[in-house]
Amino acid sequence: MNADQIAARFARETTTNVMEIRLDQGLYRHIRFASTEDSLYWWDLITWPYNLIVNGSHGSYHFCRFGEDTEDMFVLFRDSRAGKHINPGYWEEKVRAGQVKDWSEQKFRAWLVEEAAALESRHPGTVEAVGKQILHSDEYSTEYEETARYAVAQFSHGDARLRFPDEWELKFDEYHWQYLWQCHAIVRGIHLYDAARKQVAA
Repeated sequence: MNADQIAARFARETTTNVMEIRLDQGLYRHIRFASTEDSLYWWDLITWPYNLIVNGSHGSYHFCRFGEDTEDMFVLFRDSRAGKHINPGYWEEKVRAGQVKDWSEQKFRAWLVEEAAALESRHPGTVEAVGKQILHSDEYSTEYEETARYAVAQFSHGDARLRFPDEWELKFDEYHWQYLWQCHAIVRGIHLYDAARKQVAA
């Protein structure tokens, strides 16, 4: 799923969620967002100085940043909230726990097609061999990095060889969908919290 699909999914799945403030003592907060209709698609925002945890049905992520402007971590996430956008790249740098990225089979397969095409002129039949031995093989799977690496290592077609790129050359990963979902949860949660506080103050 791409970022736009995750945004649409989050909006769809949380339409009936309501906010429950369980603790609100300055920088110490515990706020729950859950549906009144079922127990799916809930999340908690928990804060203490320089820390924020988002926890719920779609995983748990701990963010931490020590700085003069982030004693209240809501400040960090409010910076991106003006247009209700998330900033997964910048926020990733603040993650202390939680799976941010995951193997992308799609990226790997696209690279493999390009590699085979690049070898085709020097080693005719490489494209077909890659298709048979890896891309459309019942013997090897590209669903996971470990099995994709094994498939590349086992590839054989004359003198043609495939080499799985080093991590510094190319990465076959993308943001984990749960990480993106929870980024949206943070932004939405802070928006609802701020709106409620304004209403009380009015």
